[in-house]
Amino acid sequence: MLTNVHVLLIGALLCLLMMLVMLSMWRSRIPGVKEWTGGNLLGLAGFVLYAFGRELPPLIAYEVANALYAAAGAAVLVGFRRFFGRPAHVPWVVASVAVVTVAVAIFHYQYDSFVARTSIIALHQSVMALLIGLTVRRSRGARRSVYPYLFTKCMAALVISGHMVRIAVHVTNSGEMTSLLQPSPWNLVFLSLGALVLPALSFGAVLLVHDTMLAKLEDLANHDFLTGALTRRAFFELADREILRSRRSGRSMALLLIDVDHFKQINDALGHAEGDQVLVDLVLRAESVVRSGIDHFARVGGEEFALLLPETGGDGAVGVAERLRLLLQKSDPDSHSAGCSVSIGIAVSRKDEPLRDMMRRADLALYQAKQQGRNRVVLQAA
Repeated sequence: MLTNVHVLLIGALLCLLMMLVMLSMWRSRIPGVKEWTGGNLLGLAGFVLYAFGRELPPLIAYEVANALYAAAGAAVLVGFRRFFGRPAHVPWVVASVAVVTVAVAIFHYQYDSFVARTSIIALHQSVMALLIGLTVRRSRGARRSVYPYLFTKCMAALVISGHMVRIAVHVTNSGEMTSLLQPSPWNLVFLSLGALVLPALSFGAVLLVHDTMLAKLEDLANHDFLTGALTRRAFFELADREILRSRRSGRSMALLLIDVDHFKQINDALGHAEGDQVLVDLVLRAESVVRSGIDHFARVGGEEFALLLPETGGDGAVGVAERLRLLLQKSDPDSHSAGCSVSIGIAVSRKDEPLRDMMRRADLALYQAKQQGRNRVVLQAA
């Protein structure tokens, strides 16, 4: 038969499992993981002390056990705050644990009240869960998966609701409940639910970390390691989508192919490190011309880049290309960049034209720009 002690030990085991999961993610160096690991370690210790409270000295069974459990919830909150890059307010969190510990001691030695002690811990855990829920609610990024955020917020809401019901039941039945280990149905229910609080919130944290790691991997796969521009693969995926959108809307789309002039000579004369810096500076400068969230800029070859301009015709594309060309050839004393000249070929979309044909026309225009002396813009005839 399941007893209160068994439930508490199950809670300790769940905290141990979540702690091991968190330890496996330390190498990710994602903020919050260390705090979540520590929170489950504290929860593990607290559950063990609760389970063997009758065999332990009163100070350990009451004050230390409750302090550890309160600190566990506080550590999980700090983990969420640090994960989302928000102020952790550690002194205030530590102070809340200290206040809980003192309050438990008062209602142990001066006014012995199991109901008061339980209500204090439940209220503290509710506040921690509320702050976790608010932190998650205010922090979701636009590109993030919604599920980890929704799960964590729901778990926080359930924790708060459960603790509020627990307080109400204990206050209503104050004469009947005198110990955490008392074999009563209500105690068993609340201990069973309480054993899931830290693991459930920690599981939400695991989902968030997993989502972050996937986003980082996706970012690495979609962006060039040197310049930070889109990779060729990511560019073609986005370009295919833009072509479909252009066909539905009936609006033109322009493609610019940009090639650094005499790049081999730059590498031979100044070294590959300086050549790499030229490419990095090119992308950084292009960001001031590219429309964020609308245009797509990618590195499609060694020193060749592509710029896709949705809802842009020939005149608009030439204007953008000329601004980019002039910007790139200017020296910049602040970044110690001497600038570079580029040749740019432009193709404007045609009805039902596949991307490969548009790329071929832009490449032909780029070849013409180089044949005409480089450092110029050529628009492929419609």
